[in-house]
Amino acid sequence: MLAPTLPESRFLILDDADMASLVSIALVAERWGGAGPEPLVIPAWWRADADAAMPLVHGAVERRATAYGLGVLRDELVVEPANPGGSFPELSELLLAATRLAARHGCESVLFPIRAADLDAEVTVATVAREIDRAVLVGRLAALDAEDSAARSVVTPLVDFDDEQLLDLARDLSVPSDACWWSGTNADPAA
Repeated sequence: MLAPTLPESRFLILDDADMASLVSIALVAERWGGAGPEPLVIPAWWRADADAAMPLVHGAVERRATAYGLGVLRDELVVEPANPGGSFPELSELLLAATRLAARHGCESVLFPIRAADLDAEVTVATVAREIDRAVLVGRLAALDAEDSAARSVVTPLVDFDDEQLLDLARDLSVPSDACWWSGTNADPAA
């Protein structure tokens, strides 16, 4: 099975309570293994309808953090595309804000569980390359502005995964699928 390798780092994980975020949390928790300060998770959203989604996201983030022994930031990072279906510069702003939060909380890296398949109907090399470039360039910009001169990186380990690859990795990591936003939402009209 294809499994991404994560760098040795304390991560701030952007969690939109979907399967890619859950797999990212499991990867980071496995890498961390309980040694040193725990990775942190922050509720995040980068699609339309944030008002309806965020209450569900917050609940799922709490369940996930508890299951994996991770810390949760009480903040949230939310952007919505101004031009759905077009360019999405708001993602760069979200990632830059995440690097600032990561620095404030002693994390060297931000894990962004974005997948090209979630952004475009047809995944192309250009789509994957754009998101990798965005992550690298935002990390470099954050490093330029860092007061402590520590490198800041944005990692996108699942950017090129399709649905089948993501589900295979989720099974390999034995992630609890009931920790996603859609679990336990029968009584919630926002779902």
